[in-house]
Amino acid sequence: MELDTMEAIETDHVRGTAVRREITTGPSTRVDVLTVPPGGEVGAEVHSGADETLVVVAGSGEAELDGERTPVRAGSLVFVPSGTHHNVRNPARVPLRLYVVHAATA
Repeated sequence: MELDTMEAIETDHVRGTAVRREITTGPSTRVDVLTVPPGGEVGAEVHSGADETLVVVAGSGEAELDGERTPVRAGSLVFVPSGTHHNVRNPARVPLRLYVVHAATA
């Protein structure tokens, strides 16, 4: 998917201040495109029974996993194991865009 296409699909599900759009699903996986606006965040969450992989494609921000904050930027990949408390924040002045891959563990 091109970044231009991502601009056009920021209309679906809002979580925290982020906008999430489901791209595809399978029997045990789901792929979303997530846009976190400047100053926004996804909101703290934890998933039981599913790992997440975050792939940042534009912008910069921070990922927090179990209280530990890590800077992220375009090209960053963050693995979030099932049961991990996590959040993504965007303190920057431009939107933070990422793919989120959810994969069932059970």
